[in-house]
Amino acid sequence: MDTDGHGKARVGFLGLMLQAYDASFPELRPYAEAFAGELAATMAPFADVDFPGICNTRDAVEAAVQRFEAADLDVIIVVLLTYAPSLIALPALKATRLPIVIFNTQRAVTVPQDAPGAVLIENHGMHGVQDLANVLLRAGVSFRIVTGHYRDQAAVSELEHHVRAAHAVHALRRCRVGLLGYPMQDMGDFAVDETALLAQVGAQVRRIPSAMVAELARRAPANEIEDMMAKDRATFEVDPALSEDELRASLRLEWALRAVAAEMHLDGLAVHFMAIDEERVLETLPFLAASKMLADGYSYGGEGDVTSAVAGILMREIAGQANFTEMFTMDFEANAFVMAHMGEGNYRMARRDRPVRLMRNPFSMVRLAYAPASLSFAMEPGEATIVSLTTGPQGRLRLVVSEGEVLDFAPLPGANNPQTKFAPRRPLREFLTEFSLAGGSHHQALAYGSHSATIERIAELLDLDCCLI
Repeated sequence: MDTDGHGKARVGFLGLMLQAYDASFPELRPYAEAFAGELAATMAPFADVDFPGICNTRDAVEAAVQRFEAADLDVIIVVLLTYAPSLIALPALKATRLPIVIFNTQRAVTVPQDAPGAVLIENHGMHGVQDLANVLLRAGVSFRIVTGHYRDQAAVSELEHHVRAAHAVHALRRCRVGLLGYPMQDMGDFAVDETALLAQVGAQVRRIPSAMVAELARRAPANEIEDMMAKDRATFEVDPALSEDELRASLRLEWALRAVAAEMHLDGLAVHFMAIDEERVLETLPFLAASKMLADGYSYGGEGDVTSAVAGILMREIAGQANFTEMFTMDFEANAFVMAHMGEGNYRMARRDRPVRLMRNPFSMVRLAYAPASLSFAMEPGEATIVSLTTGPQGRLRLVVSEGEVLDFAPLPGANNPQTKFAPRRPLREFLTEFSLAGGSHHQALAYGSHSATIERIAELLDLDCCLI
């Protein structure tokens, strides 16, 4: 599993020309090669670019696309460096499994009255775009187009949204979520058909036997547990009410879950606390494990919610860090709502000027040998996006997406969990009504930044519904 998140996308750059120009206008190839270099540099901040050279024959295009597929790249960016006939590219682009984005651009930004005559032959890829788009449409090939000058920030940002979306989809189509327990009884909004989840998104659900976790926790090396404890004491402000035995129990469970995640190649976890109570083989609840694994790039879903774990993977891929959370209490005066859950949260998203507290969590809903440890912190204020992955009518999965601000809000007195306050862009009354009418579930993934445009493109690539609230 790639727990880094927000890594650069891997792009195959397919630059097309007309073969006849090599003889008729020999000066065009070096001009186009220089332009291709500038385009690759433009994409470099958000993509690792593989440019195999200019392609002007069907064989060259097919070789380039095969190279992109063999390298398991995220997306193909097609640029008509000059006009090129569409049929040299159609067979390979129809056959590829990679997403296709045509960047309709050119080197010249303007054509003034006194421009040299060569400006037209050097900048005439646009009708090649029209040729190619027509035949792709006729052939039923899915593709996207971005039009604009390659140094115009609006055009480059739109291209980046497509590229980041393709990168996230690449990860989603291979992701695995481990389920410890089962989705909470009668909690229907995140109930999901696992076959539909695999077919529509690519996410696979793997069952985690609690007995296996318990045995791993029992055998956790004592020296590693002591090292983990020392690190936590150095990282967090420790609640004196949390005993060493209670902390060790949480750390043994964390060690076991990390071992399971590595062995099963998991990208995230979904855990239901009541299943732990019913089976009575685990000593405590994995609140601390969930928080620390979120910080290390795994995703998480409470109450056995695999859909929010998948949403967390999506947000991790486009933003780098993501959090699992839940809308909890409305604050009408602040046009906001408090977000919290039982004891899980990504502490790397906490305010840097306040301590993260390692707390004893006297969780009373289940019977446990040891009270769980959990982290309590305030989140860093800033622009953020929340997303809910849920099932809509006719079994179609959908993304419900909202942007707003994480406000400056510390956990309430006596809190032993992460708490934050989120202000949506719209008036609270309108927002919450529309969110529920769109079917947004009560669990969300949250990440800093404005990501609606990228998430819309992810939905397009996966053929999911997308509701922006």
